[in-house]
Amino acid sequence: MPQHFSDPGPDGDAPVAAAREALDAFRSWSGSHADDIAAHVYRWSSHLPEVLERRPLANLLRLGPAAEAARTAGRAELRRRALRRHALSLGEVPSPGVLDLLTADPRRLPRPAVPAPADGVGLALDRIRYSASLQRVPGLGTLRERMARLYAALPAQAVAAGAMDRAARTIGGVLAVASHDTVGEDAETTAAHLRRVVPGAYALAVAQAVVDLPAHSRHHAHHRLLPHLLTESEPAAGVPDDPLSEELHTAHVLLLEGFPFAGHRALYRATETMYRARARAERRTREDAVRDGGDALLADAVLETAAGAVAATLLGRREPPADPLRTHLAAALATRFRHDLLDRARDAVNGRLTPFTLAPRDLDGDPLHDLFAAEAHLVATVFGGDPAVADALARHGAARLAGHLARQDDRVERLLEAHRVTPEIEALLRAAARPPRWGVPPPAAPAGSAGPRPPAATDPRTFAADRSAFVDAALAPHTVRGVPPRSPGGPQGPLRPALALMLAEGAALDPEPLGPLVAAVELFHTGSLAFDERASHLAGIALVSGGYALMARLASTHPPERVVRAVARMSALLGPERLSRGRYLDRLLDRGEAPADAAGFLEVYALTAATEIEAALVPAAILLGLPEHELDLLTAYSHHAGIVLRVRADLVAGPGSERPTLAGAHGRAAAARLLAGHRDRAEAALDGLALDTDLLRAVLDHFATRGG
Repeated sequence: MPQHFSDPGPDGDAPVAAAREALDAFRSWSGSHADDIAAHVYRWSSHLPEVLERRPLANLLRLGPAAEAARTAGRAELRRRALRRHALSLGEVPSPGVLDLLTADPRRLPRPAVPAPADGVGLALDRIRYSASLQRVPGLGTLRERMARLYAALPAQAVAAGAMDRAARTIGGVLAVASHDTVGEDAETTAAHLRRVVPGAYALAVAQAVVDLPAHSRHHAHHRLLPHLLTESEPAAGVPDDPLSEELHTAHVLLLEGFPFAGHRALYRATETMYRARARAERRTREDAVRDGGDALLADAVLETAAGAVAATLLGRREPPADPLRTHLAAALATRFRHDLLDRARDAVNGRLTPFTLAPRDLDGDPLHDLFAAEAHLVATVFGGDPAVADALARHGAARLAGHLARQDDRVERLLEAHRVTPEIEALLRAAARPPRWGVPPPAAPAGSAGPRPPAATDPRTFAADRSAFVDAALAPHTVRGVPPRSPGGPQGPLRPALALMLAEGAALDPEPLGPLVAAVELFHTGSLAFDERASHLAGIALVSGGYALMARLASTHPPERVVRAVARMSALLGPERLSRGRYLDRLLDRGEAPADAAGFLEVYALTAATEIEAALVPAAILLGLPEHELDLLTAYSHHAGIVLRVRADLVAGPGSERPTLAGAHGRAAAARLLAGHRDRAEAALDGLALDTDLLRAVLDHFATRGG
């Protein structure tokens, strides 16, 4: 077991101490190796002419000696790329024979073009193949399914910020370790090892995705579940009804199957260390960073990256080294500075603290100088000063730097104004900023540029959560004497206010004007619940009255005749023949008074859950101007979906339910048959709608399978 991850303490003191020691060692080395750092800067500079003069199309058209020279240069670049990947994946210098195998084996050919950040499942799988230098990934079908579930579960903000790209890079990084670990093995051995590693790589990617979510989401169910995944030897019981929590739970099961807790404790500790390092960093304020010094901030950033790399090593290597943390801390230090430089503009906008967003006076060193010093330190202390590794790292860094600086005229001047650098670094920056002879290449899409996720690829609960701010803003003015206007309880609770928005988006119409209706639906629901308690009757009256007042506002954005029809439909749904009667019958169930037959149960379910779904959908459809036959189809969908919801709740409750259920009174088999029949009829109703029904189908699927 790696020694730094055997510490049983709750805060992981040993890895934290190791990170601080690594920073101290780097500072000491940097202060006494100015010549080595300058030599490494010159190595970067030596690659700039070729980087800036590259003409890929012209190279393809060359003939004779020129063509051979171009092919030779291409092979050299391929070899450098393979060497760099192997060195960083395994923390060791590959032999010439291993390099020959890496560049000759078509399964491991590094692809020269870096794809744009992956914003969907297909692009994510391409990124995995690229990051792992693999043309074929064993178990790709299962991985595709899991990645689709992760894509559907992630918040829209995370998808837009490139979460799928980061997940793909994480999986690709683990598979790169596994691939390089099997160099020289036969195809069957390699495929078997990769197949074993894929589920663990996916589990690490899901954990990383949750770690990457903004700090304000840490009270959510998935963040509360993550520490269990990192510290427990059994899957969690009672997983929250949250898609990302469910995927995190599945990932934990996959990880435990392939890497049992007892025999791989260091793996779980490494992932926990990654999570704790990020949590500490997000709690740190600018005042904390100024007080504690830039290296305190840097230590957690480097430890987070290094701990993730250690986890990848423990997953991907059949016989991991005794203590990989030292190597990965040095590598993380080198890559951290470069990434922070390239991302400094976006980090400043997002308020993220890094050495490049803090004032230079608050730092322990200069990050621009440290960028080159850390890479020189990595070459010297981990790779024994190997010139081929140094050359491969420098070539990669020079290309990234030139691509970054050549697109904005004043970047270099602003950098030189803010940072104290040596003459050779200044010369490198100015040379890198010179536009390439054959034009500036198109910029790589930044991590925050992923396209919007299609509704069909979104879990309906994620859709609802993404739009909760819209619903909350509409409801904010309508609190009655401490009674919250929104009641998210019940299996349909989180989805109910989003149904009208799903309908609007499915019809390709602006959902914004439906805000008053969405708020009114929630007030009507909560008000109807308040009537269950005599002491809350006045609050219920106030909430329902507020709902009608909100619906009156719809006349400013919709034709008056539609508003009148919508109000009339809502009044009928809330009245004595529908929801009011349903609430009364539901209370009889609470008292243990079961209906005489299955039809009695279905009546209760239709008058409660189905009516609330119809109240969210049909008045919205009227306001949107949908034709009459589509209103009838939505009414039918609501009726059958509501019954599916309640019957499934009966099946999940099982024989231990405290109140009578259809499944308990008439058998689980009969209940399952009824569920299937009503599900089919709800599907048939959606088939007749001339709008995008993917989200409403996903809602129905969730109602029919929740808790399973």
